[in-house]
Amino acid sequence: MTRFPSFSLGGREKSIIEGLEHHLSVVKECVVAYQKLVSAYAAGNESSKEMFVQVFDLEAKAKAIRRDLSARISEGAFFGGVREDIINLIQTDDHIADSAKDAARLLVIGAEGDQGYLDLLRSEHMSRFQGNLLSAVTALEALIQGLQVNRSAVLARVRAVEDCEEAADTEKDQLLRQLFSKPRTMDPVSIIEMRDFIFASDEIADNSERASDVVLVLVAKGYG
Repeated sequence: MTRFPSFSLGGREKSIIEGLEHHLSVVKECVVAYQKLVSAYAAGNESSKEMFVQVFDLEAKAKAIRRDLSARISEGAFFGGVREDIINLIQTDDHIADSAKDAARLLVIGAEGDQGYLDLLRSEHMSRFQGNLLSAVTALEALIQGLQVNRSAVLARVRAVEDCEEAADTEKDQLLRQLFSKPRTMDPVSIIEMRDFIFASDEIADNSERASDVVLVLVAKGYG
């Protein structure tokens, strides 16, 4: 593979980057588990305790990997002037799993008995919104893999993450318009719960974009 010409990856550095890729794969599993939980509630299947637990287990697994990677970077003498940025990237990736966990918790709290809440979960806008969230994480995954290719690969893939985040924002806005449009069929508490769920879910895409911004900082500092 072609490496960044101004930043040579030794064995330990390569191990960290591979660990970062593994961490993000677990983060993505967490997002997928959260979306399965959403689908279960949308289908009226509230006997989804195992799915809920899986989201929390995967978030905890991602956090443990993040702690290990951060410790290894802090204790080692490598990555030069971008060490703090690599740690920031790992932490930002981890926030994606945090967002999935928060959204799962809010979903379970809110989806109890209000038909309007369930109808919004089943809407086309929600389906597209969830698809864009996962696409943002998938695009970030490809971007992180680009760190082991070359600068051009990284820069080309940054835009894909931004596009997915913007698409998620568009669907989020549509969901909020639908939520607050008249006549309102949901009780006020359910409206607030759905709003909070939408915003927590949107953080999945927002954190994916923030992570891509950290990658751009790496490139600007000479990682490429």
